[in-house]
Amino acid sequence: MGSVWSRGAENSDGLSFQSIAGLDSSTSSDPWWKGLKRTELPNPGTYENFSDEASQILRPLLFEGVQFNVTLPLSPIFSVGHMLEMGSAGKLPMYAFSANYLTNHLAMISRVDLTGRVHGRVFYSHTPSLTSKLQAEAGFEPHSSRFTYDLDHRGSDSSTQLKVGSGGIAAISYLQSITPRISLGGEVFYQGKNRFSGLTLAMKYASPTEIATVMASSFGPVIASYVRKVNSKVSLACELFWDSRSGDSLTTLGYRFDLRSATVIGQIDTNGRVAATVEEKLNPGLSFLLSAEVDHVKKKYTFGYGLNIGQ
Repeated sequence: MGSVWSRGAENSDGLSFQSIAGLDSSTSSDPWWKGLKRTELPNPGTYENFSDEASQILRPLLFEGVQFNVTLPLSPIFSVGHMLEMGSAGKLPMYAFSANYLTNHLAMISRVDLTGRVHGRVFYSHTPSLTSKLQAEAGFEPHSSRFTYDLDHRGSDSSTQLKVGSGGIAAISYLQSITPRISLGGEVFYQGKNRFSGLTLAMKYASPTEIATVMASSFGPVIASYVRKVNSKVSLACELFWDSRSGDSLTTLGYRFDLRSATVIGQIDTNGRVAATVEEKLNPGLSFLLSAEVDHVKKKYTFGYGLNIGQ
């Protein structure tokens, strides 16, 4: 559903705010961003989604028990949904209702469950390069309500994000393409509630068949990932996590197979955890889901199956 609202932001017409000094002599009736210069380097994506390609393989969406998701479009821009989960060990059955309003410039996504907890997200494209994102949730438990607001700017060859949130959270990140395949960036953040601040630095290499990232933080963790697209149907990934302060480390390997009517994602790590998901597309708008996880160290075994109905 996010692909509908993001068309305006992601299909940027390649304008760079850094070159504002080089405005063209556009007519006064033209939007001001039409006069900004272009660069030949690609947009590197957002710092927040820096290693999404690896995460989509190494962190599959797992669930336990039975899950049913139904999405009912009531108009081209409005839809409602129902989600039911049951059979999970130690958890009561859960039902949630969702309502979504999606246009090219505005998206409002909401969900409420039987406990009365409400989740909401609003996305708004101010210009082809500037997008606001507001996320909030509220419940009856003390101190359970929170929100975050993000302002994203996508230049032709860079991305900047400003974030503020409850608990005194403030962060700013920047990602810049320096060659057609290499980008560098960093983030500075502060958590007022915990009086904690930090700095992260990152580098990314991206080609049509390979993506490699490395991220280091001032508070210990160093994360490196690598994704190899073997062909149009097979992708492999690995990730190395190391905490320079505690000495803890974790290596994760994963795979993704995009078959004719199914998608298979699996992973294994050095903690003895093995997991996999399967999505079989039975018909347009109808998918069968399987999820399994085995944690040999904790002796925990989970299995789930479900159905997705609707787009």
